[in-house]
Amino acid sequence: MCLRHLRHRSAALSLPFLACVIGLGACQSGGTSDASGGDNGAGGTSASGGAASGGTGNPADGGSPGAGGLASGGQAASGGEGGEGAAPQAGGSPGSGGAGTGGAPSGTGGDAALDPFGITQLYPSSSPERAWTSAHWDLGESYTMAFGEDDRDPQGLSGMRGDGALTVSGTGELTLSGAQPRIYVYADDSHVWQNIEVTVYYQRVEDTGTAYAGLVVGVHSGRDGHNTSTACDAHTYYARLRHDGDIDFEKELKHPASSTGSKVDAEDVWPPDGVLPTGRWIGWKFVIYATGPDSVKLEAYRDLSHGEDGGDWQLVNEQVDAGGWFVETDCAEHAPTNGQSDLVVTAGGAVLVRNTDIVEARYRWFSVREITPP
Repeated sequence: MCLRHLRHRSAALSLPFLACVIGLGACQSGGTSDASGGDNGAGGTSASGGAASGGTGNPADGGSPGAGGLASGGQAASGGEGGEGAAPQAGGSPGSGGAGTGGAPSGTGGDAALDPFGITQLYPSSSPERAWTSAHWDLGESYTMAFGEDDRDPQGLSGMRGDGALTVSGTGELTLSGAQPRIYVYADDSHVWQNIEVTVYYQRVEDTGTAYAGLVVGVHSGRDGHNTSTACDAHTYYARLRHDGDIDFEKELKHPASSTGSKVDAEDVWPPDGVLPTGRWIGWKFVIYATGPDSVKLEAYRDLSHGEDGGDWQLVNEQVDAGGWFVETDCAEHAPTNGQSDLVVTAGGAVLVRNTDIVEARYRWFSVREITPP
């Protein structure tokens, strides 16, 4: 799969990135359980490889997709960069699973909209009001968040959870440290976080190298589901830029069991040695939107330019969940069979950024927007 450059002046670059589509026969369905679900907030215990008390159980090696093709439409025909808001071309629209041509989402080759931090918005916003940003991290005063809602957030949507510390610099950065630190952006009646584009920049500083941790963004999550008392509300899709260098998607229904979907190997993500760098700002976008009543499209994008000219956004992973992606659960609401369910999580819910066993990791330019799907 080719990296897609979505900034008008960027040249084409091809690397052997692979993507698969769950339920369409292009990969091994569902994979096997991954340890990363086991973040054990609020004293939870581990299951299916999750390490108790914030431990560092390694994820199962299985479950990575085969080298399958993309969804229907496959690799789109070349057609140049999109300009002046050009719509995705037939056969390469993001919704079809194709790799898009001049159809850079939202016409990013031309007059693409920018967020308050000057970062390109790949898809159009559904409305200006249906958005959240971390602009309040840049108000000149440092503070450490208490557990729960951040009382400095003027929108009243974000807050600290998990086991660790979240410290705001006052100059636009958030530092996470500890065993299982997490920041949530909660949903409300005006921010349902259903079809969304999440953007965040990450700098790895110092950690224990827990393989499945790193820049991990979750969407469609239950507000309090990542603990043992409300474990059935943990339904979450994750887009992960991992400490072991891999990129993947992960699905969770009941905490802490999870299953890995489309995966890109470290050597293809960070050639030639496959190492996630330290001391470097990395931009990450996780886009999810409904493609039907029982299917969702997941897309992950990366920027290594530190947001220059809005960012040099590359599509690095994509996947459709239309059924067939199974996760361990015994929750009745997930309609399990033999201890597993392939429930597609189309409903909205909280957005979260998490990490595991870190001394320090930095984040900035964090935003969540409701988008108009293609």
